[in-house]
Amino acid sequence: MKHMRIHKRICYQWFVFILFVAGLFWGIALSGNAAVKKTYRSTDGSVIPGAYAKGIDVSKNNGEIDWKKVKESGVEFAMIRCGYGSNITSQDDSRWLENAKGCEAVGIPYGVYLYSYADTKAKAVSEANHVLRLLKGRKITYPVYLDMEDASVFSKTTVKTRALIAKTFCSRIKAAGYKASVYSGKYNFEKELTDPVFDTLGRWVAHYSRQCGYSGTYQIWQATNKGRVSGINGYVDIDYLISSQAFVKPVIKVTAGKKKAKVTWKPKKTGSTCEIYYALSKTGKWKKVQKSGKTGTCLIKGLKAGRAYYFRIRISRKVRNTVVYSRYSAIKKCKIRR
Repeated sequence: MKHMRIHKRICYQWFVFILFVAGLFWGIALSGNAAVKKTYRSTDGSVIPGAYAKGIDVSKNNGEIDWKKVKESGVEFAMIRCGYGSNITSQDDSRWLENAKGCEAVGIPYGVYLYSYADTKAKAVSEANHVLRLLKGRKITYPVYLDMEDASVFSKTTVKTRALIAKTFCSRIKAAGYKASVYSGKYNFEKELTDPVFDTLGRWVAHYSRQCGYSGTYQIWQATNKGRVSGINGYVDIDYLISSQAFVKPVIKVTAGKKKAKVTWKPKKTGSTCEIYYALSKTGKWKKVQKSGKTGTCLIKGLKAGRAYYFRIRISRKVRNTVVYSRYSAIKKCKIRR
């Protein structure tokens, strides 16, 4: 009996060990799958179109930050204010260096922004020099942003002058080997910063809502100024990186055949997937077929002869661990040949 008890104990220990190893394996597998399917959601639970990373932006106003806790909370990037106005040391952000070193220490990639008071080309040059002085010795991953939102500047400048200021600043930053762009609010981009030059520079748009309401293109959306993140006391701004894929509206063409239809589309790109949807009515149940996006064509068979079908597509691609989607194409109607 004693030997049987020992044997049972050994079997039980091996059973527990096997369960542990299996649990560890499946935990890794599941976490890997979760990473692949990662999505970013707004305050109402809806998916944010094109979002592929969540970050924060900070300044001295956020006080001392525990960047290790920030990293552990899931923050994937940061935008740090380095200062404001012209190239004067008293206008450096007093926590700029502390925050930059904090990000570097824990491996959070970051970019910078400078609050602008420039109302002339000369002041834009000085503000660019301000940033470049502070970037010496630092390792930034994301662009340098010129924060153009000051009402007093808007009141004494024209749209053309603001475009010149932005272009001058960004050109000087780019000449030094960095990327450069512009930050402002949705209203400002619609009313104050409307020159076509801003389409070439890119945008970081602030709009505190469940979805970004700006109709143009942008690379970062500042979604709220009342976020909560471990390691930061009080509120913090929450931002999302937005893929250019979110602004693509593919073009579709449908050619009818006998009980089949040929669907072609543009753009066709390597690494993308095209989702082709078709139905007997616009409000009916849509069937879906997937095809490699680089082919640019798909033949759909088994359709009902003499019936009209409706077709539309959207194109997806993976950015980091997130699948991002284009907009839907226009709906095309096609009558199948007999």
